[in-house]
Amino acid sequence: MIELITIAIIGVAIATELLLIVFMLINFKGYSNSVKFFPTVAILVAARDEENNMIACLDSLIALDYPADKLEIWVGDDASSDSTWQIIKEHADKYSIINGLQIIKNITKGNGKANVLAQLANASKSDWIFITDADIQVPKQWVKSMLAAAADNDIALVTGTSLVSGEEILAKTQRLDWLYATSMLKVISDIGTPVTTMGNNMAVKRNVYEEEGGFENLPFSVTEDLELFKQVKKNYSTINLFSAEALNISAPQKSIAELLIQRKRWMRGAFELPFQLLGILLIQAFYMPAIIILSIINPLLGVGLWAMKWLLKYIFSSISAKKLKEKVSLFDSFVTELFAMFFSLASVVYYLWPGKVYWKGRAY
Repeated sequence: MIELITIAIIGVAIATELLLIVFMLINFKGYSNSVKFFPTVAILVAARDEENNMIACLDSLIALDYPADKLEIWVGDDASSDSTWQIIKEHADKYSIINGLQIIKNITKGNGKANVLAQLANASKSDWIFITDADIQVPKQWVKSMLAAAADNDIALVTGTSLVSGEEILAKTQRLDWLYATSMLKVISDIGTPVTTMGNNMAVKRNVYEEEGGFENLPFSVTEDLELFKQVKKNYSTINLFSAEALNISAPQKSIAELLIQRKRWMRGAFELPFQLLGILLIQAFYMPAIIILSIINPLLGVGLWAMKWLLKYIFSSISAKKLKEKVSLFDSFVTELFAMFFSLASVVYYLWPGKVYWKGRAY
């Protein structure tokens, strides 16, 4: 009986991989990169203890291919204890498009990042609001590609794609994990059911943002990007942009402990997602213990089904990566899958373990 149950769970997971491949191949929606109109744009960055990433982030924003007279960059220092504010101030003194703001009060119900973004949005003036993180580097065509996709489809909120950088094994596993997750978001979005956005790569029309009341009027959440997305989606169209021109690069979490803390916050937000994506995530969660149990009961069958699922996931990730002008190493994919078997279980245990969500030195 147990063997049949595990086979059924694994079968559903394998079928899901096949469907993801099919939809990525036949239903992928691409968007124009040609900008015909240049609205004013404000880029908002919330920063807290980001001295190791701040310079690279600001340098990439300064290098954007967009008219300088249409662009303003607002960076909010959220009570950093390192040299983050000094870096922001030095860049603001050197570049007129950069504006630094020290955040000293709280005007939102949400987390620290939501509070910073709310005040930056209020301080800026623009037709569009772009949001990214201090540990992100953006490509030169980021703003143009996001605006082009929005203009051609009368879109209120655009979600780009982000991947982790780094040559260490832990960084590579995060990169492939992010690739798989964002690829699933793209598939679900393209079948007409966008489910969330990414707080390190998003753009929203200012009039829509203000109409929804901004971050000040969102309920408390550790995933402020999802809350904003849910409000916008009620009345307006959104899209997921999956292209190299809108691909942001993130610094990795440097340790297993940091990664677990990050995933606990994400998992808290995941349970607020619509059933389409939550269903896929639950299938993946149940798949891991099922494959371990089956491999103990029937090693040959368990390993065979595991190999089939991994190869399909590799194919899906490779197809997705190609659309981003990236590549997936077969070896890295294999190592990531082995790592996922143990990390997924550890994440569930850590999530269920009593305790608050920790983020940027704060507990929620």
